Amino acid sequence: MATTRIQSLIQKLSESPNVQKVVGDLQKVSTDLQNRVQNLNTNDAVKKYKEIVKKVSKAEKDLQKEVNKVVVKIKSSATEVEKNLDLYKKKALAQKTKLEKILKSNKGKVTLSAALKPKAKKAAKKVTKKASKKRASAK
Repeated sequence: MATTRIQSLIQKLSESPNVQKVVGDLQKVSTDLQNRVQNLNTNDAVKKYKEIVKKVSKAEKDLQKEVNKVVVKIKSSATEVEKNLDLYKKKALAQKTKLEKILKSNKGKVTLSAALKPKAKKAAKKVTKKASKKRASAK
């Protein structure tokens, strides 16, 4: 019985135009709130997205600066290496021409190894002569 009375009361209330108006207003407010929550969420998301984009662009600029610094260092060291290589090449060419001149001047003469051998023999002869002179004077 109580349930039937409650159901009849609910039915009478739902048929009342004032109650229907209140229910309609509540539904309208509910949909408005849902839309605003979505807008707030999207606005927050847009704000966060913009913040992240700013951070990423700043990090990209910083990275680009670092890359440029490294590239400048590499270029300067490369130019130094090239200068050193050119210097070594010039020195090597100078040594080569010097040796070629020596070899050309010695071409008609004895070769270097042959020129060195007689000097060693002469030095050995001098040592033996001095030693024999000392022995003769000691006797």
